[in-house]
Amino acid sequence: MINILHVSAECSPFIKIGGLADVVGSLPNELKRLRGSNVSVFLPYYKAIPKIYRDKTEDVLNFKIQFNSEKGVYVGIKSLKKGNIEYFFIDNEFYFGSRDNVYSYGDEGTRFAYFQVAVLEALPKLGIDPDIIHIHDWHTAMIPMLLKTRFPAFHAKTVLTIHNLAYQGIFPLEDFKLFNIKYDPKMEFEGFLNFLKCGIAQADMITTVSPTYASEILTDYFGYGMQNLLRSRGSHLLGILNGIDYKEFSPEEDRFIKESYSIENAVEGKLANKKALFKQLDVEFALDKPVIGLVSRLVSQKGIDLIKRVFDEMLGIDDFYFIVLGSGEDQYEAYFKGLEERFPDKVKVTIGYSNKLAHMIYAGVDMFLMPSKFEPCGLGQIIALKYGTIPIVRETGGLVDTVQPYNEYEKVGNGFSFTNFNAHDMMHVIRYAMHIFYHNPTSWKIIIQHAMQSDYSWTQSAKAYRKLYKQLMK
Repeated sequence: MINILHVSAECSPFIKIGGLADVVGSLPNELKRLRGSNVSVFLPYYKAIPKIYRDKTEDVLNFKIQFNSEKGVYVGIKSLKKGNIEYFFIDNEFYFGSRDNVYSYGDEGTRFAYFQVAVLEALPKLGIDPDIIHIHDWHTAMIPMLLKTRFPAFHAKTVLTIHNLAYQGIFPLEDFKLFNIKYDPKMEFEGFLNFLKCGIAQADMITTVSPTYASEILTDYFGYGMQNLLRSRGSHLLGILNGIDYKEFSPEEDRFIKESYSIENAVEGKLANKKALFKQLDVEFALDKPVIGLVSRLVSQKGIDLIKRVFDEMLGIDDFYFIVLGSGEDQYEAYFKGLEERFPDKVKVTIGYSNKLAHMIYAGVDMFLMPSKFEPCGLGQIIALKYGTIPIVRETGGLVDTVQPYNEYEKVGNGFSFTNFNAHDMMHVIRYAMHIFYHNPTSWKIIIQHAMQSDYSWTQSAKAYRKLYKQLMK
């Protein structure tokens, strides 16, 4: 029996800002289904956790710890059993309970330093003795060093998963004193305390969320300053592709869509859901024309600049519709709203996020656009594949590992892709996809079949992680 502990800043369905939450919300459950594992998860007890879950938590214990220069800092532990997983929450009113949002308060270094120390202080009090502590992103990346310095009694091996190397947890160097440990050069990068760098240097194993991303971050372009350190730890670096929960994302079972469908009746099912989507959005688009969907954070990473460069031109010439759901940087939100104003008969934009609308878009549009500058894994394209919605992606990170470009001569592939981060390359590939849609319906049906046959469930990913854990314990 392997005792596995996940420690994360996010976990669906309790608190979700990005893809990190989806991973930590799914992987522990899949590990538990493989049998032979005890799995638990530690999270901060945010004010933003929905009331339905807050009301179900139970107070387990409370105690005080030494944190920073203080010896009497309060830690409360709450727990909730959901499915087969025990979730523990670190409760502190000042750091987590009094703030409406999860991030962006200017003291993230202090808050997540406290969280990491509190988790390790809590484990023996709860009788938890993990074999593996699986940490996620910079918020928890100091734990390997803490185990080797302040908490040497633990025997646990550590796995650090990098979900996005661009976010590293960079703070003033003197903040290392928050942990009540001695200075170590491994903490420092370019004169600052770098949580993620410390984790990369100290974790027993480092994983990323796709094989291609594991290779990309060794390069100067994708390495964000960590490439040399990652190269030095190359034998301890592994890419394991994220999966998705096919119970949540399945056109056969989806409670949010108008009409369920399978691979056998995908064309008819998607048409019915396209009609329902148009009704939901109150648009009068023609059902026989292709619809491109975008469900995304509206930030530079997602390739929005490529869209800005050519979509006015394309919408003025090409016969397609464009449906957008997302929020992010003001400049991009303003651009999409302006695009809708310039092309009201072709574009519909919803700023914000709606889970129901996202599911309706996946089921109702024909193509799903992800022109990312970089994409560690990406979940949107995997979800789209399951719904028979054909991804159009740039060849980077997990997009390469999941989308195989269609070859109309050999009749292979499940989507369309372009290599260079170039707007006109993207435009060419979109136009090629629309050409197949309009002029080769037999091929389009084949692509839909290939897409829906793609298997990117969490089962395969969990098996890879389980194998890794066993290797570390030898």
